[in-house]
Amino acid sequence: MSAFTRLWRRAPLWRATVLATGVTTALSVLVPAPWLASSLPAYTGLTSRIQHALGMGGQSGTDGDDALHPQDDHRTISVPPVDAQMEGRVSFIGKDIPLPAGKWHPLLTYQDDLSHGEIMTAIYVRTNDGIVTGLLILQGTSQSLPMADTMPIQGQCTSSFAFMTRSQPMDGSHSECWLTSPIRIVNGFFLTSDPALQQLVSSPFFIPAAVERLNIQGYTLPSVLVDAAWNRIEKRAPDSRADFLSVHLLTSPAPPGSTRAPGAPENWTRTGMRDSAAVSDFVQRTNEWIQDWSPYLLKAFEGQQVTPPASAAEDPGFRG
Repeated sequence: MSAFTRLWRRAPLWRATVLATGVTTALSVLVPAPWLASSLPAYTGLTSRIQHALGMGGQSGTDGDDALHPQDDHRTISVPPVDAQMEGRVSFIGKDIPLPAGKWHPLLTYQDDLSHGEIMTAIYVRTNDGIVTGLLILQGTSQSLPMADTMPIQGQCTSSFAFMTRSQPMDGSHSECWLTSPIRIVNGFFLTSDPALQQLVSSPFFIPAAVERLNIQGYTLPSVLVDAAWNRIEKRAPDSRADFLSVHLLTSPAPPGSTRAPGAPENWTRTGMRDSAAVSDFVQRTNEWIQDWSPYLLKAFEGQQVTPPASAAEDPGFRG
């Protein structure tokens, strides 16, 4: 007989304590206390995933305009009908954002009131013959937030892993940059060497939900996406708060009807692209496109309603 078995039989008070600890631990995971949820956001995410696996979530089973409030933790995911269609521009954080060419379908909008209720996220998809040719990720502030909280956006502007980075001269009141970066997709996970970009595309709250909706709708992701990004941060004097708009077009280099990107996986890096003419060509065209597209995004950020010409809107992943 082991020591544990002897203790279990001879110490009823200790046995009751062990059983009570197990029960209370299980209850804390299934029904977390409000103070615990607010103190440990990651813990709330864990409990939500466990509840979903056990079929306890309160999510709607339809693709209507329902808002999801998992365990009332103030994280709101809205899932508009995916058959909705947008062209030309879309309204976001009170601004009219020009859309790249094609018909865009909303995947979800997200707001994390627990951490940063000022930040809104919206994701749209463009497809051709059931294959994703572009994902558009919009992030922006509905109200100003501390300047220090824009560090993830600033980090994207200084990536040493990007294909290309460009920025406007800073004048103390704003910063603006545009860049292109490679993203590999492996089993539905978005992988990149850039830590700041990886933080965005690996968010456990909205990217997995978007990929899940794509899978449900029968859409297929390509093996590689190239991120063409534009970021603008404006400081609001005198209280060191800021507003920002971040636009990421994840455009597909795969040929029409295919999910396989040209070149080998190692070619989709800043140095490896030199060994593949097809990869270098696509990257160069994407670099030129985002540089030409940036002025239209800036005008939209400033509150202007712009209608870019069709030729400017056609990114390299557009299939007509």
